Amino acid sequence: MSNSNETDVFEADLYSGIAAFDSKNFSMAYQLLGPLAETGNAEALWRIGMMQMNGLGMVENQTLGFDNFNKSASLGHPFAHHMVAVAYMTGEGVNKDTSKAIEWFEMAAEFNIAGPMYALGMMFEEGRDVEQDLEKAQLWYDRAEELNT
Repeated sequence: MSNSNETDVFEADLYSGIAAFDSKNFSMAYQLLGPLAETGNAEALWRIGMMQMNGLGMVENQTLGFDNFNKSASLGHPFAHHMVAVAYMTGEGVNKDTSKAIEWFEMAAEFNIAGPMYALGMMFEEGRDVEQDLEKAQLWYDRAEELNT
């Protein structure tokens, strides 16, 4: 029976941590989500990564944020894939690498979320750090639009 109790506490902390994060009470969110991130919870790792990457309620540590995004992505978290891609695109917490950014945006797009599709569209449309390809850009924009209809 204690296992069920632990699960209840774990879920209560997770939901409370998410609520604290969403209401921008980052110190409370960190208190609740930090221990869950250490146990390998993908959602907690992603949110802790967001706080570290952006200095929300703590000193900014982009390298640590990137590591937590990576851990969360390895556990299958869709938005963590997106944030790993953003980090590679911007060079925040990791060396800038456009081809890895594209690779990660493509993986994130497999979760049927529009953000990485729009990002790929913009990258190929603007041709910054990647060969401009308006046809490819339009394909990504179209895929993202399909999700919104």
